[in-house]
Amino acid sequence: MLLIEADGKALFAEAGIRVPVGRLVREPALPADLGPGPFIVKAQLPAGGRGKAGLVRCCATQGDVAAALPALLGATHKGHPVAACLIEEPAAGTEQYLALMTDAASYGVRLIYHPQGGVDVEAAGTLAGTLCAPDPAAIDAAIAATIPDPMVAETARALGRLLLERELTLAEINPLFVGPEVCVAGDAKVVIDLNALPRQPRLAALIAARPDAYADAARKLASGFDYVEIDPGGSIGLLTTGAGLSMMLIDELVARGARPLNFCDIRTSMLRGSPARIVAALRWMTARPSLRVVLVNIFAGITDLGEFAALLADAIAQSPGLRVPVVARLVGRGAEAARQVLAERAPDVAVEDDLPAALARVAAAVAA
Repeated sequence: MLLIEADGKALFAEAGIRVPVGRLVREPALPADLGPGPFIVKAQLPAGGRGKAGLVRCCATQGDVAAALPALLGATHKGHPVAACLIEEPAAGTEQYLALMTDAASYGVRLIYHPQGGVDVEAAGTLAGTLCAPDPAAIDAAIAATIPDPMVAETARALGRLLLERELTLAEINPLFVGPEVCVAGDAKVVIDLNALPRQPRLAALIAARPDAYADAARKLASGFDYVEIDPGGSIGLLTTGAGLSMMLIDELVARGARPLNFCDIRTSMLRGSPARIVAALRWMTARPSLRVVLVNIFAGITDLGEFAALLADAIAQSPGLRVPVVARLVGRGAEAARQVLAERAPDVAVEDDLPAALARVAAAVAA
C-alpha cells in the first residue's frame, strides 16, 4: 500500500534522511506562521501522477498558496479524494533518482540509482538497478559499487536501512535534490506491506491516524478482513469469500461490461457467530450512491451455508441503509438449508446456485 508523501517523508526523517521544511494542512485557511515564500503545495493522496494531473503547485507568495489550497482540497485523483495538502519550502540542487525495492521474484533487494531524476525519469535511460541480498552489508556493498557521490551514498544507506527495518516493498526518492553540501528528498514514494503491520506498530499508527487517506487498510485493521474499493463509481457491491474466487468474479463482471464496486474476502472462518463483518461490508457498500445491487457469492467448504444464511439475514435486518436488491449465489454444504432460511427471513434475496443465472439477475438489477 502506498503512503501519502507526508507520511513517507516522516519515515525518511526518522531514518536520518533530510526532507524539506513543510507542514500538512487540511483546511483552505493559511497557517498563521507561514513565511513569505516561495512554496510548493502538493495534494496528499496515495496515488502517483499528481504533478501531471495539476495537483502540485509552485507558489511564489502566500496569496498563491491561498488560491491553491481551495483548488486542491476536495479534488479527486484516481478515485482518491484530496483531504490534505503539504506546503513545503522548495529544495535546490541537481535532480537525481534513488530507490530501493523488494524483488520478491529474485528473493532480494534491488537498488536503482540514476543521476537524472524528475517526473520524466523513465526517459533518462534504463532503470534496471542492481540486485543484492536483503541484508545491510549486501546493500551497502551495492551502494558503494553503484553510487560515486558520498552524500548520495549515505542517503542510499539510510534508505536501505529503512526498507529493511520497516519491511517496506518500495522506498523511492524522486527527485533527490543533490546540492553542494546536502541531499534533500523532494518527494517520497513509500509502499508498505500490510501483512507486516502486526510487527510494525509505527506503520499501523500511520494508517490509524488517517483513515480517510488509507480507507482500505484502515478497514482491514478494524475488521480483520479485506475490503478494497476498486471503482468508487461502481454499481455492484460484492460480498465474497476467497481471494481467487473474488477476483474471478470481478473478471467475469468486467468482461460483461459491468462495474464492480469492490473486492471482498471475508474468509469462511470469519463467517461464524456474528453478522458484524457482513454488516460492516454492507455499510461500506451502501455509502456509495452509485450502488445498484449487492452480489453475494459464497462457495462453502468448512462453512455451513445454513449458518451463513442466518448471519446474512441478521445483517440485512441490521442494515437500514441497504435499499438495493441482493442476489446470492450459494454453493456447497448446507445450500438447501440456506435457501429455506432466506425464504423465511429475507425473502427478497434472490438465491441462485448457477453463476450465469446470478450474473443475469445482477445485470437486470443494474439496468432497472
